[in-house]
Amino acid sequence: MNRLFIVLLFFSLPALAQKQGRALIDSLVAELPKTTNDTAKGRLYRVIAEEWFFTNVDQALHYSRLGLQHTTLMKWQRGIGVFNGYIGRAYSDKGNYDSCRYYFEKAIAIYKTLDDTWNLASTTNNLGVAEQNIRSNYPAATRHYFEGLTYAEKTGDNYLIGLCLDNLSEIYRIQKNIPKALQFGQRALALRQQQGNPDINAQRELAASLTSMAALYTQIEDWPKARQYGLRALAIHERVDNKDGLAKTYGNLSVAMQRDYRQKIEYSLKAKQLWNAINPRHLEAVSNLANLGVAYFDLVRHPGPNTETIQPTSRLARLQLAQRYLTEAIQLSADKGEVSDLASFRGNLAELQAVTGNYKGAYENFRAYQAAQDSLYSQENKNKIAELEGKREIEIRDKQLEINRLTIAGQNRQQIALLLGLGLLLVIGALLYWQNRTRKRTNITLLRLNGELDEANRVKARFFAILSHDLRGPIANLISFLHLQRESPDLLPPDQVARHEQTVTEAAEGLLETMESMLLWSKGQMQQFKPDVRTVPVANLFDYLQRFFAGVPYVQITFDAPEGVQVATDEDYLRTIMQNLTSNAINALKHTSNRVGGDAAVRPAHIHWQARSENGQVVLTITDNGPGMSESQLTALYNDDAAISGKSGLGLHLIRDLARAIACQISVRSTPGAGTEFKLAFS
Repeated sequence: MNRLFIVLLFFSLPALAQKQGRALIDSLVAELPKTTNDTAKGRLYRVIAEEWFFTNVDQALHYSRLGLQHTTLMKWQRGIGVFNGYIGRAYSDKGNYDSCRYYFEKAIAIYKTLDDTWNLASTTNNLGVAEQNIRSNYPAATRHYFEGLTYAEKTGDNYLIGLCLDNLSEIYRIQKNIPKALQFGQRALALRQQQGNPDINAQRELAASLTSMAALYTQIEDWPKARQYGLRALAIHERVDNKDGLAKTYGNLSVAMQRDYRQKIEYSLKAKQLWNAINPRHLEAVSNLANLGVAYFDLVRHPGPNTETIQPTSRLARLQLAQRYLTEAIQLSADKGEVSDLASFRGNLAELQAVTGNYKGAYENFRAYQAAQDSLYSQENKNKIAELEGKREIEIRDKQLEINRLTIAGQNRQQIALLLGLGLLLVIGALLYWQNRTRKRTNITLLRLNGELDEANRVKARFFAILSHDLRGPIANLISFLHLQRESPDLLPPDQVARHEQTVTEAAEGLLETMESMLLWSKGQMQQFKPDVRTVPVANLFDYLQRFFAGVPYVQITFDAPEGVQVATDEDYLRTIMQNLTSNAINALKHTSNRVGGDAAVRPAHIHWQARSENGQVVLTITDNGPGMSESQLTALYNDDAAISGKSGLGLHLIRDLARAIACQISVRSTPGAGTEFKLAFS
C-alpha cells in the first residue's frame, strides 16, 4: 500500500513537544481560541489535521477545510497550497478519485508559481498514490513517482527521497518484479535507519518502511522475514501511538502467520477494529476484510491441529462468515471504483462459491477476476513501467553528457586564456605548459566517456526499434483474433476459423523465435555477458535442428556429420545462428516453385547441413536449392551500419553479432536460381 507525503509548514510548539496522538490533538485544539496571530493559527490547523490523519480521516478533512478557509482569508499562498493538498489526501484515503485529483492539481499549480520544490515533490507523489490505490493505473502512478523523486532529489531531503523509493518499491512489488522492489525498498529503509532521528515523524516513517518490507517478504512467501519486519514495525507504531500504522501492520502480520489460524484471525480482527475507528473505506481496511474472509475459508479448506475450537466451530458458519467478509470487501471496492483488489476478491469468492455448490456465481466471478487480471498485469503495463524507468535513466545520462560538454567547453576557454597569458608570463611558462598537457589528457578522457555514453544510447535505440518492429505486429494480430473469437465466435465459417488459427499459430511461433533471438542478441551487446565456451558435439546441434523444424511440411532437411565431430563454442549462441540460417532457408524455399520449366520434373525443396574438418578447422555448411540471395540482401551480414528491413535483415544482424561474439567466421556463396551456401568455420 503506497503512502502519501505529509506536507509541512515549519513551526515550533515547545510546550507540546512531548505529547503525541490524541493528547497532542486535544492540546492543539485548546490552543486555537487563544491564538491571535493568523500565521500561528494556520500552522495549528495544519498540525491538528496532520495528527488526525493517523486516527480519523473525517476529522482530518474537517480541520483541513477550516485551515483552507483561514489561509484563503489571509491570502497566504503556501498555506492555501498545503490545505488543498491535505483535502486531496483525505479524499484519496476515502477513495474519491475525482475530488482528490482536483485538490492535488490546485496545490501543484500553486507550488509551481512559488517554485516550491519540496511541496511539489510531496504532492506529485500523492497524485501517484491516488492513481495506484484508487484507479490501479500503475503506469500513471509510476510516472508521478519518478517525477516526485526527481523533485525530491533536487531538495536533497532524505525524508522525501525515502518515501518516493518506498512507493516505487510497492509498484514493483505489485508487478511481481521482486528484485526491483527489494532494491527500492532496501534503499528507503537504509535512509530511515541512517537518520537515527528520535522525532515522532521520523519514527513513523521508519516503522512505515519496516511495514513495507514486511509486505514485500509476505508476497515472496519469506514468512520468517515477513514476521520479523512486521513485529519490529509493530513495536514502533505502538510506541508513537500510530493507529494507521498499527492497522496496516496487523493486517500484514495476519497474512504472514500462514496456517496459524488462531493468531491470523486475531491479528486481522485487531486490524479491523482499528480501521473501523480510523477509516473503514481505506484500501487496506478493505483488503483486511477480504483476508479475514479467506482465513475463515481456509479453516474449511485446510483444517489443522487445534483449529476445531476456533469460533465459529461449524463448517457452515465458517463458510457463511467467509462469504460475508468477502462480499462486503467486494462491495466496498466497487463503491470506490478500485480495480485491483476487486478482481482478487472476486477470485477468492469464486473459489468459495465453487465449494458451496454455487457454480453459476463461481463462474461469473472467475470470469470477472480473469478479465481484470489480464488488464491490470498485462505486458503492455509492464512495458510502460519499464519505459518510464528507461526514460529516467536516459535523462540522467543526457544530463551527465551535458555536464561533460559544458566542462569541456569551459576547459577549452580556460586553455585559450592560459595560452594567451604565456606571452605575458614567460617566467612561469614551464608551469603553464604542464597544465596545458594535463588538460588535454582530461579532454581526451571526457571525449571518450561521451563517446561511450552516446554508443550506449544508440544500442538502446536500436534495440527498441527492433522490439517495436518485430513484436508489435504479431501481438496485435493475436489479440485481435482472440477478441474476435471470444466476442463473436460464430461470425466466421469453420474453414476461415481454421485458416485464422493457423495464421495466429504461425505468427506466435515466429514471435517466440524472434523474442528468443533478440534476447540472446541483446545479451551479446552487453559487455558484462561473455559466451560460455564448451565442447559441443555437432550431432547434438543437428538433433536440435531436426526436432525444431520437424513440422515443416514442404522442405526436406538432411544432416551429414562424421561421428565424434565437436566444436568448442557457446552452444546457445551457435544454436541460435544455425536456427536463424535454417529458418531463412525455409522461408526462401516456401516462396519458390518446386518445378523446373512448365512441365519439367518436380525438384523437391531441400536443405542440407554438413559438418567436416578443413585445414585444421571444423566447418559447418548449410546449402539450399532456393532462388539465391542478392548482394543487397547480404549487406547486413558484413556491414554494422546496414539498415534493418524485415525479418531477414534482423536475422542477418543477429547472425553477424552472435558469430562475432564466439569468433566464428562466416562466408556465403549464392547463385541466382540455384541456391545459397553459408559456411561457419571454427578454429
